[in-house]
Amino acid sequence: MRYLLILLLSLSAFAKLSVETFNTGLAHGFVNDAKERTKPIIEAIKKSDADILCLQEVWKAKDRRKIRRALKESYPHYFYSKVKQVRSQKRPTCRTKEIFGEGKFVSCMQNQCGDVSGDEFTDCILAKCSNALEELKTNNRECATSLMAQVGKPAIVGMLTILNPIRRAGLFAYEGSNGLMLFSKKPLKDAKIKSFSKLSTLNNRQVIEANVDYNGENVKVLCTHIAADLNAPYTGTSTSWAQENLEQVQELISMSKSSEKVIMAGDFNCGLANSAYDISEELAQSCNLINQHYQDPAANLNKCSYCSDNLINRASGETKNYFIDHVYTKGFNTISVKRTKDQSIIIKKKKEKFRTNLSDHYGIQVTVD
Repeated sequence: MRYLLILLLSLSAFAKLSVETFNTGLAHGFVNDAKERTKPIIEAIKKSDADILCLQEVWKAKDRRKIRRALKESYPHYFYSKVKQVRSQKRPTCRTKEIFGEGKFVSCMQNQCGDVSGDEFTDCILAKCSNALEELKTNNRECATSLMAQVGKPAIVGMLTILNPIRRAGLFAYEGSNGLMLFSKKPLKDAKIKSFSKLSTLNNRQVIEANVDYNGENVKVLCTHIAADLNAPYTGTSTSWAQENLEQVQELISMSKSSEKVIMAGDFNCGLANSAYDISEELAQSCNLINQHYQDPAANLNKCSYCSDNLINRASGETKNYFIDHVYTKGFNTISVKRTKDQSIIIKKKKEKFRTNLSDHYGIQVTVD
């Protein structure tokens, strides 16, 4: 009887599968205090009790190496791709006459919007220079895309990059990084990258695809971060940011259509409204499509994952709450769900200490059997 009890307890240890998604917000130069938050983020990730961990926005190779080393004992199995840029076909990527001169996009930005910055700058471009950008996109889409990918760089550096007659300019920000890392306490089989680069604008959207053995059955695991509906001019191959997101969702669904057990985790940049809990919708069409094929266990958590009470978002003026980080499941029963990584932390910057959050996103963890 004693040995039977031990056997049953041993089997029960493998009767659950826990998956966590977390957008780290390690977007240096874009999300506040990325450098100072890196160490606390790593410490928090090390304490995760999830079997599988899907991370997003670890854009820099240096940050990836730090996280990998820190998790080598708790998460011995991992997969991520090299940071690799996708470059334009032509060199120079843009010609001077395409972007400078009367009615041209860069001249319009300088003349019409040169005295504003931040969101006002973006609003000005959309209001006053959209026709010039549309013309540039029509005549040389790679030039328009490369130009937008220079966001965050000094203006002169960006111009030299896209006008360089020797080296083709990159089409994506963060040197072409996808920002994704997948960690597991269980062996990952056949791990690989599925690229959405032909469907991507500004950021190189991709998916990590792997298989995990769970109680003798194969589980397909997808870890991703797909297009956001940005308040920025759209230069991609789709009609809008929203349409690009939807097309990427369609690709994700097709990847796992034949699999009986699937876990699909990440920042999907889509979410449904929940007025009772002050949660706004975002690209609801995409989430509604996913929900036709998957369960979304954390939808009943009634909590946001990108929230206005987050100290990073509060500082940037965010006033709405969204539930856009998901762990979708197929072929499982849900045991529990919880929001994670929502604690505040103290960081030191320029010899001053202040309170902030780990990331501009909170994590979501789902346990299934």
